[in-house]
Amino acid sequence: MHKKFVSFFHNNIKTSLQNAIFDIQINKLEYQMTMMPELPIYAKLKTFLKQRDICLNTYDIPTVKPPYRNIHIDLPYPLPSSFPVWKIILSERKKNILLCYEPPIVNPFNYMKIFHHFFIKIYTCIDELVDNKKYFKFRFPKLSRGINTRPKKFKDKKFLTLINSNKLPFCPFKPLSFFGKELYSERIKAIEFFEQNTPEKFFLYGKGWNKPKKYNVKEKILGFKKYSTYKGEFVDKIELLSNFKYCLCFENLTNVNGYITEKIFDCFKARCVPIYWGAENIEKYIPKDCFIDFRDFKDFKKLLAFLDSIDETKYNSYIKNIEMLLTDKNFIESWFEDGFVKFFLEDVLEIK
Repeated sequence: MHKKFVSFFHNNIKTSLQNAIFDIQINKLEYQMTMMPELPIYAKLKTFLKQRDICLNTYDIPTVKPPYRNIHIDLPYPLPSSFPVWKIILSERKKNILLCYEPPIVNPFNYMKIFHHFFIKIYTCIDELVDNKKYFKFRFPKLSRGINTRPKKFKDKKFLTLINSNKLPFCPFKPLSFFGKELYSERIKAIEFFEQNTPEKFFLYGKGWNKPKKYNVKEKILGFKKYSTYKGEFVDKIELLSNFKYCLCFENLTNVNGYITEKIFDCFKARCVPIYWGAENIEKYIPKDCFIDFRDFKDFKKLLAFLDSIDETKYNSYIKNIEMLLTDKNFIESWFEDGFVKFFLEDVLEIK
């Protein structure tokens, strides 16, 4: 096989250039700062491809011959700093492949079809867009790290947590989001309910809850709301989750099919039962006996009553079902990093 060169564009991460995104140590630091779940996978992807005589580099690394493919993780925002990338997108349309990681509420440009003319293939997790001609299904890659976490005893676990950064979509992007309903505001409602009704049993973690939101001018001028249940940031999400019976697991988006991120999988790895709200067809991908579907409840009060009614036997049945799922070879192959690197080679690059 002749060596192939592939250019990699993680278009909205400033620290990804000069192959830094493939550096394990830099990668770990960036992961801790951003909590972007796929970051540690890229070093493994580069090694996997190298073993098959495929050289994967960020686009700013010179190569001895032109790249076989240009892989774009999300479209770049239309900023002056992105103009060099846009020039490549516009001029090398027969080499470009787009993987849409961010939902429309975060990056609406991913979903503007006017830009799709400049890509030979577009990969999306949103099922409604898939036609297997131009638009193809992909699943967010998940780390297998922590998958063998031992479950803690029911009596030793705290009750409920929510682990998320405190951020809202950039306001100008909201009118450009063509479908789906954002769930950022629903997380706030959840926090406020449990803080008011059961503050001794609810724990909030994540970045940014102790300062104004990045794009919220009102909070910067008038001050921001402080939550007594906020316990700070964290280092190891899986270890933290393993101390809780339940976690509120709200995606960034609902009212779409197939949009399933790392949130529910982190709960599974930690043997924490997720209370899930996100993909409309979640049961197509995840057995219902492995999670609590928030849509089954009229309001947070009904949810709380249900959680309080669960005894140790019922709770352990959820954990048993989760552990059975994590031993399913097809499930692991579909969702975790070993399956992703093979998918990248055989489906994205079309190299068998």
